[in-house]
Amino acid sequence: MIKALLVDDEFPARGELRCLLEEIGGVKVVGECEDGEEAVEFVQDNEVDVVFMDIKMSAKDGVSAAWEMAGLPFAPKVVFVTGFDDYAVKAFELNAADYLIKPFSKTRLEQTICKLRDYFGSKGAARPNDRRESGVGCEIITLWSADRLVVVKLQEVFYARVEKKGKVSVCTEKGVFSTSLTLREIARKLTPPAFLQTHKSFIVNTKKIREIIPWFNKTYVLSLEGCTGERIPVSRCYLKQFKQSMGI
Repeated sequence: MIKALLVDDEFPARGELRCLLEEIGGVKVVGECEDGEEAVEFVQDNEVDVVFMDIKMSAKDGVSAAWEMAGLPFAPKVVFVTGFDDYAVKAFELNAADYLIKPFSKTRLEQTICKLRDYFGSKGAARPNDRRESGVGCEIITLWSADRLVVVKLQEVFYARVEKKGKVSVCTEKGVFSTSLTLREIARKLTPPAFLQTHKSFIVNTKKIREIIPWFNKTYVLSLEGCTGERIPVSRCYLKQFKQSMGI
């Protein structure tokens, strides 16, 4: 059963979509949100396979919310459901599962569900909650150092970060190494609870945290044991998950 979140600031639109999904079958609606900000918080705290999301909403628009969700560990697939066709390019850049133009038919929605079934089923893709429960990921990570590959144990990792040019580096007890993996792919290896994403650009080893320092707007910065001089930010988008994990 595919777990879906419906995000639209119009209650009738959510209700119509819910009814169509129930008629098609194979999809369980696990929640409804009125804007992108609420949706990001919901995805952080709940198991969601796919988000059906409008684009123009109050508080946070669908595109912005999708960008934030893409940076989360176990990010859900996103299906944009909108009355505007001028965001299709941005949807493509976000690797959206589909782009539905309102009003859409039941047949068109069935095509979307077929795509999702292929992704979560016959193609053998690991669903987000499956990765969380099974702890997918080995005990090592292989990283580039000059012209050779270095094998690093996960417990030796301090943090991973996105650099200014979009490249990802991993700071470890053996040094700082580059990787061709995206932060999203790194998150699949560095799984909770030992590792947490605290910012759109950072994943941190919670066992290396030495101090949690209050910062602006009720956020935090982290100092790590054995990694002096580096401060890891905890942004508001990841604050709730971080506080729950750290027992704050």
